[in-house]
Amino acid sequence: MKRFFTFMVVALMSVTLTSCEIDKLWNEIDLLKDQVQANSEEIATLSSLIDALNNGKVIVGTEQTATGYKLLFSDGSSAEIRNGDDGDSFFVSIEETDSTVIITLADGRVITIPKVEIRVLTFEDADTKFSPYTIAGCGYTITTWSDLIDDSQYGGPLTYNDYSFTGYEWRDVGNTELASGIIDGGAYWNGGHAISDYYMADYTQASYETQFAVSTGIDGAAGHNGSKNFCVQNGYVDDFSWKTTVPHFYFADNVARVVDHMYVVPTSYVYNSLLNGDGFSTPASDKTLYKIVATGYDANEQATGTAEFVLCNGKDNIVSEWTKFDLSGLGKVVKITFNLVGSADLIGDYGLNCPAYFAYDDVAVRF
Repeated sequence: MKRFFTFMVVALMSVTLTSCEIDKLWNEIDLLKDQVQANSEEIATLSSLIDALNNGKVIVGTEQTATGYKLLFSDGSSAEIRNGDDGDSFFVSIEETDSTVIITLADGRVITIPKVEIRVLTFEDADTKFSPYTIAGCGYTITTWSDLIDDSQYGGPLTYNDYSFTGYEWRDVGNTELASGIIDGGAYWNGGHAISDYYMADYTQASYETQFAVSTGIDGAAGHNGSKNFCVQNGYVDDFSWKTTVPHFYFADNVARVVDHMYVVPTSYVYNSLLNGDGFSTPASDKTLYKIVATGYDANEQATGTAEFVLCNGKDNIVSEWTKFDLSGLGKVVKITFNLVGSADLIGDYGLNCPAYFAYDDVAVRF
């Protein structure tokens, strides 16, 4: 901008003008004020764009608006950029290709930003990608996600078959390529990830016999955003545990990718235990902390970083609704483990007393 509002105000102090000339000058000042405001907004837009990219967000698409473009980020946020073909904007043009967004600034500089595709693991039957298979020892033929939901939440034939059992497993073939199941084969008490659609309105009745249920949403739509199915993790590892394998999911094709985020919520069993206690654990106090610790691993089994999601931060701060868990900071990974860690009041002589479960849904992966 070549002229400045403050400069004109100072200049006016040394001249005598007619009322008509004063009106014209005030009109000019109003125009300059509008331009200053517009430029301030564009500086803020550019700053938010840089900040978003520095914090690991990526552009997943654009939308054309009446005055320019809206850039859509992977976390659901956006930034609007105004086309400045009339010379009053930092941004001259925005172009979109299949793989990039190209922003040309007024001074001739060009910013090229890669776009990514976000694929989401929803656990919904309409999105089933894996090939049909039969679970040995059960005779169950699996063709959809719902086929992996056990008929009983505890002791069911799919998740608690200890005889000639080769593994409860799933893989999102042709979509995210994520896979998981029960740790080391065997039964679900070993730990692992099992598909669920169970809902219970009265969480105070929750126990290990309702370990697959959540109390958010409604019956038939208990998943994130009103969907039907979701996944439940059971298991943890600590200094007291005889287990050595932390529950996890992984990319079955062994290609490292960024898992952008997923949505999590405590199961009804966990929520009831934290709020009211149970036969093993006392209710949460003001100092209780219960969290998920996610650790990413590359193809060489080297940790790429950790991310934490707090399920309970004191008795008055227990998560009760599906909430986003940002995993993008782990970088490109081939596996993510999820451990459950509690404060001292949740730990007894044999380790964690609070139920070691959480539900997750809508896992977003960058391609």
